Amino acid sequence: MDFTSDDGDDPLGVNKFFHNNLLTYRQNSLSAVWIVRDGAIPVAFFTISMNAIEVKALHLSEKVNDVVTSRYPAALLGQMGVDKKHRRRGIGLAICDFCVGLAGEVGEKIACRYLMLQTTKNLLQLYEKANFVRSVKTPTLDGKFWLYKRLV
Repeated sequence: MDFTSDDGDDPLGVNKFFHNNLLTYRQNSLSAVWIVRDGAIPVAFFTISMNAIEVKALHLSEKVNDVVTSRYPAALLGQMGVDKKHRRRGIGLAICDFCVGLAGEVGEKIACRYLMLQTTKNLLQLYEKANFVRSVKTPTLDGKFWLYKRLV
């Protein structure tokens, strides 16, 4: 599978992760790895794990009054890639919806308030279409943005 962008770049390291690190992350319980198939054909993958989002990265309306903590519990959609041959079919949005549901289920048992992810400027529109909100933190030096979606 090829997860590079149309110009062959790999700005989020998704292609590199899939081909070089995926097994290590799975075997060491650093991320759950899911393979998405169309019938028997693998078309995408994603990783999800527990994490936390910094309160200062959230919009003011997200802050919980009378709670003293610097982070809220969150699930991290860490890596997600759709094979080049299968893009523009809604697979990425379906993965986001699935992860929201999964994080919501986990959140009922072990407190998970947000689903968060990091992306590049050219993919912001995809995640905003899935109702993710840009963090108030400025983009990283390499142009990556943090986004989050409230679950509860």
